[in-house]
Amino acid sequence: MKTVTIIGCGVIGAMIAYELSKSDLDVTVLEANAKPALGSTGAALGVLMAASSAKAKGDLVKLRLASLQAYDPLIDELIKQTNLDILYNRQGIFNLYRAADITKLRSLIAIRQEQGFTLQCLGQQEISHALPQFQTSGALFSPCDRAVHPTQLVKALITAATQNGVKFIWQSPVQNLNKLSCDRIVITSGIGSNALLAQFLPNQAQELLQPVGGQALKVKVPQLNLQNVVHAENEDGSDFNIVPLGDDQYWLGATVEFEYEQLPREANVRLLLENAIAWCPAFADAEVLETWAGDRPRPRSNRAPILGFVPDHEHLLIATGHYRNGIMMAPATAKITRDLLLTGASDLPWQPFALK
Repeated sequence: MKTVTIIGCGVIGAMIAYELSKSDLDVTVLEANAKPALGSTGAALGVLMAASSAKAKGDLVKLRLASLQAYDPLIDELIKQTNLDILYNRQGIFNLYRAADITKLRSLIAIRQEQGFTLQCLGQQEISHALPQFQTSGALFSPCDRAVHPTQLVKALITAATQNGVKFIWQSPVQNLNKLSCDRIVITSGIGSNALLAQFLPNQAQELLQPVGGQALKVKVPQLNLQNVVHAENEDGSDFNIVPLGDDQYWLGATVEFEYEQLPREANVRLLLENAIAWCPAFADAEVLETWAGDRPRPRSNRAPILGFVPDHEHLLIATGHYRNGIMMAPATAKITRDLLLTGASDLPWQPFALK
């Protein structure tokens, strides 16, 4: 039986572990921390926006849509096997715009329809009915898009993978990959991948991944009664998510910070609340329950994510650098990794995301 060691247990490591647990591979997961999802996964809001995303192009769209299609059966499967609660929003996502290009939106709707996904362009009357407390001039509704609680998802993945025979070892930092005794190694450790891969990428002029900070809020807003995830596109090109959690509670965020001295910081609390209020004045009455921050791994010179074999070291596979889309792309990433381990190829496009 071939042995596989996965380095890192955020959502990518946990998803790969669960996917491999259904094969005949002997799988071990090593996590440096005392518990999982303390890196970028713990800072994520779990918005699964694929069908309504207009920014992703080409092969990236294929991976996002493949992941989206995998999520409904995956969540049902995990809940059935583990009996754990996973907060999973199937209500769809509203995309709000200040100044929408209707021609582009209609083009996106037509493309997604050909791909089997439904999108709806909403007029002012429809917006007022669906989101009566929001202020926006345009909206796109995607009933196919989803949201999932990241850490609840990871807990269920670990539980199911453990039941299937995967071994998880906590507080087990890896300093040197050459000292691991196994047939294959899968590196999913985000920013920690920089140090692990440095000796195998001697021509890399700079670190493989750049940390990009992000801060989010958890707030309580009485009587808002929002059931759908709301994704808002600001005029300056930035975006913003409102994720309902139940009991009048919502996640807001997250910031995108390439340079910062400290996170979380109070100025971001005000910024996030102001962003929410600009779209929905009801957030002026929000009670801030929690704020937190984390780093997202962004490739410096490669496309996001980075997938596949490490050049000249085919016993090493990498699955990291998803930047802000780790939760979204975890199922497709896990399938690609499983395919490469078992057959050396995959029907999902991974070559464009491989290290050169």
